[in-house]
Order: sequence, then C-alpha cells, then structure tokens
Amino acid sequence: MGNFIRLMKYVARYWYLFALGLGLIVIYRYLMVVPGLATRRVLNALTPPFDPDEVFRILPRAALTIIGASILSSVVNFVQMYLQSYVSQKTIYNLRNDLFNALIQKSFSFYDRSRVGDIVSRVTSDVDRVRRMTSFWINQMISIVAGFVIWIGVLLSINPWMTILCLLPAPFVFLITNRYRKLSRPIFAEQRRVFAEMNIFLQQNIVGTRVVRIFGQEKREKKRFTGINRRYFDLQLEMAKIRALYPGLNTLIMGVVTALIYWLGGRLIIVTHGTPMEFKWGDLMIFVQGMSSLMAPLRFLSFIVGSYTEAMAAAARIFEILDTEPEVKDKPDAVPLPPVKGEVVFENVTFGYDPDRPVLKNINLRVRPGETVAILGPTGSGKSTLLYLIPRFYDVTSGRILIDGYDIRDVKLKSLREQIGIALQDIYIFSATIRENIAYGKPDATMEEIVAAAKAAQIHDFIMSLPDGYDTVVGERGITLSGGQKQRITIARTLLKDPRILIFDDTTSFVDTETEYKIQKALEALLKGRTAFIVTQRLSAIKNADKIVVLKDGEIVECGTHEELLAKDGIYATIYRTQFAPREEILARRMGGGE
Repeated sequence: MGNFIRLMKYVARYWYLFALGLGLIVIYRYLMVVPGLATRRVLNALTPPFDPDEVFRILPRAALTIIGASILSSVVNFVQMYLQSYVSQKTIYNLRNDLFNALIQKSFSFYDRSRVGDIVSRVTSDVDRVRRMTSFWINQMISIVAGFVIWIGVLLSINPWMTILCLLPAPFVFLITNRYRKLSRPIFAEQRRVFAEMNIFLQQNIVGTRVVRIFGQEKREKKRFTGINRRYFDLQLEMAKIRALYPGLNTLIMGVVTALIYWLGGRLIIVTHGTPMEFKWGDLMIFVQGMSSLMAPLRFLSFIVGSYTEAMAAAARIFEILDTEPEVKDKPDAVPLPPVKGEVVFENVTFGYDPDRPVLKNINLRVRPGETVAILGPTGSGKSTLLYLIPRFYDVTSGRILIDGYDIRDVKLKSLREQIGIALQDIYIFSATIRENIAYGKPDATMEEIVAAAKAAQIHDFIMSLPDGYDTVVGERGITLSGGQKQRITIARTLLKDPRILIFDDTTSFVDTETEYKIQKALEALLKGRTAFIVTQRLSAIKNADKIVVLKDGEIVECGTHEELLAKDGIYATIYRTQFAPREEILARRMGGGE
C-alpha cells in the first residue's frame, strides 16, 4: 500500500484533471445504462395487452434517447480517455525523470554493486508496467465502482429481491479474486527478477560478443540463455494456468446466476401478471443486462488485480533505486569550493570498498600547486583508487583529503568536480560526433578551442583525415575507433575543460610509443601551473614528474624524483632497470634524441 500511495502522490500533481476524468467516468457509466432503460420501457409497453398508440409514442422517444446517449457517451469517453492518458503520461514522465536523476546522483559504489541490465530493466519495463496501472487500473476500478452503484440503484428501484439475486455471486467472486492475487503475486515478482536476469545476460553477450566468439563459447552461452529463457517460460506457463482457471470459475458463476434470473424472472412474470406489482418482459431483460454489467467487471477484476500486483512489484523495484541514498553527497552545510591553486594533501588516508578490507592504508602525501605526480605500482596496488578519492567518487574510510586547505567533504561536489579534469582508464566514447565527444564537458566550447585540445592530444590529424572531420559520428562506445584514438579523444575532452587539477589514469596505454612521446611533449606546456596526477607504466610520463609515488599493497613505499629514487636503488630502480631502461633507449634511437 505504501508504494501505491507514493505513486498516487505523482498523480496528485494533476489532481484537478484526474478528478475531472473520474467525474466523466461516472457520467459515462450512467450513459451506458440509459439505452437499457429505454429498451426496458419499449419492451414493457409491448407486454400484452398493449396499447398501439402508447407503443408508437414511446418508440421514437426511445430511439432518440438511445442515439443521444450513444453520441454523448462517445464524446464523454473521448475526453475522459484523453485526460486519463495525459495524467498517466505526465505521471510516468515525472517518475522516469526522478528515476534518471536518482541514477545520475548515485555514488560509484552503487554501480559497483548493480548490474547494467537490471538497472535498464527498471527504467524501461518496470516503469512501463507502472504506466499501465496509472493509465488503466485506477480508471477501471473507478469505472467498476461507479457502474456497480448505478446499476444497483436502477435494479433496486425495479425489484429488490431480484437485485439480491444479482448480488449473490459477489462473495464467491471476491474469494476467487483474492485467491488469484495470493497465487499470482510471488510469481509476478519472480518473473520480474528472471526478466531482469535475461536483460543482463543479453546485454553482457551483445557487448562481449567478440570475446564469446574468440574463445568459441557460443554453445555454452546458448545453453545458459536457454536455461534463463526456460525459467521465464515456466513462470509464464504457471501464470497462464492460474489465469485460465480463476477467470473461468467466474464465468461459471455468471452462467449459473444468469440462468437463475431467467428461471425466477420468468416465473415472476407469470405470477404477477395483471397485479399492481406486475413484473414485465422489459424488467426481466434489464435484470439480464444488469447481471451482465455487474458480473463482467467482477470477472475482469482478477485481471485488474493481477495488473495491480504486477505494477506494485515493479514500483517496489523503482522506489528501491529512488530510496537508495548516495553514499557520497553534499553535507547540509557544504560550501562552494572557490577557484583553487591546486594544492592536494592526503592526511592519514585509509580506504576500502569494503571497510573491513582496506585498499589504501595510511596514505600521507602533499602535492604543491603546479606539481606533476606520477603514480606507479603493480596491479591491485591502489593506483586508480587513490585518484578516485580526489574528486570524491568515493569517500575515505578514515583520514582526510585537502584541496587548498579545504576538506573535500566540506565543499559542494559540483564545485569540486568542476575544477578537476579526469581521463579515466575505462574509456567511454558516446555514439555522437567527434566534436560532441570532445566538447562533452564544455558544450559551449568554440571550434577553435576544440581543435586546440585535439591538437594537444595528437588526434587532430586523424580527425581531419575522416570524410566528415569533426562531424564524423562514431559508433556506440566508440566501436569504430581504435583504442589509441579513443584515448586521445578522452585526453582532448579533459584538456578542453581547462581545469586546475588534472588526473590521467593510464590514458596512453593504447597509443604507440611515438604518439605517446608527442602527447607528452604537448602536455608539458599545458601542464605548467596545473597540478597533475598521472598513472602510467610509460617512462616518458614518469621520469619528468616532480614526484614519483610508488604504491605496493595500498601503501606508499617510495616517493621522490626520478633521480632520487634511482639513487635509493629500491623498488623503483628495480622496475626501471628491468622494464623502462631498454624502452627509453629504443625511444631515444627512434626519435633521434628528441624533437
């Protein structure tokens, strides 16, 4: 019930249109009764012995009444359905916007725990199920209630005892519907879970289709999908059995009670003939019609209950996202971070994605404005994690990080991230033009600024070689670009933002040595006066850094300049001798000693 009330709060924003729509439903339901009343009057007038003059006087009135009611009901139904659709679509529009806004604000940890397919399923199919409820279920329930009240009032005015007969099946239909609801609810919930699992599987296999084929795992993936699909099929079949059985029981009850109305009504016509309480053929037919009009919604009620149950299961999944508080968010008293010089200080910083298993341990590091810091270490040492803490993608478990003396947890996130440019290891290129991808962080950038950033990232010449240049549309996730080209576009995107603090997380791993050398030479001028953090395994970005930080098992084991660390003859010196020295010699020979 709580989820239903929350949904109704979205509907309540348009309460005046919603109320008008409900009023029109009541009018429509009454107009649907009018033809039956006109028909009853004609049939009663034809009951022997009848007066031909009376019949000829009633017939045109009845015909006009039926035609008028039909025209008016069509108009009312059109207006009501339009209002219903408008309120429903606006409700879902707002709900979908809130859901997307919530997803945008979620912390990185939320996406670490969640699967993309499941999230997409909630935003698409779950929202659509809620839409069906707001556009259909509520109005149908009001329509059923209004129809009941109107028809019972009409039937009671004719014969109370026959009306009671019409209401006899109501308790049985209620019990059947309640049973249907109890059986269907867990099945619907499991259907949503399996459907989300299917979406996740499809998404992973579509994105990873190259890996599947490279390793020849098509047969295995088909088998896995068949298993998921079979579970969904079994659930659908189980639900089909319930849908076939319980509405069928309602049909049986309707048939039995209709037969009783004919039997008792026919006897009543004979018994009351010629008496003041005479029950006529028109009365019998209105009860048959009333019976159908009362029972049809009851028979349909099981479907409506199923729709409601399914929608509530979907709503629960939607509100689960809306109710998940971002782990990283602004404090109530957070202040805007003023334009920074770029000093970054780590004080006794410890962090773990799981607090009981720290990835970084007691990190102490001071980076002065304008310094370039290279971070080196084996896989899993915490290099990327260290960088992710600076823009508060995650909050430290203990200790603090200061930028120009401000604890980053005390400033507004937007003002913090606006002054940090980040090129992550996980490259993402949007399915858009190259120009739009580069200008993503600065949509109002001029073409000159975009070109300058592209030249600095050593990607301008490649872009100009394309038929449409900067207006070339790249495929989804940049599929039409090589890894190195995507990296350089990412670097250009970061440089265009013109931040005071730059973070490069292994952003030249896919470029060749010569291109990387050109990029580094171009960056040297751009990095002046900016604080930069660079994670890379390439010597060219490391040896000229103001500080080189070596991480191992989440701790800083060495820190200094290239010459200082070589003199220490520790871990860095070992890595340099085994990996970087030969590469530097090759680079020097190929570049002729530099540019």
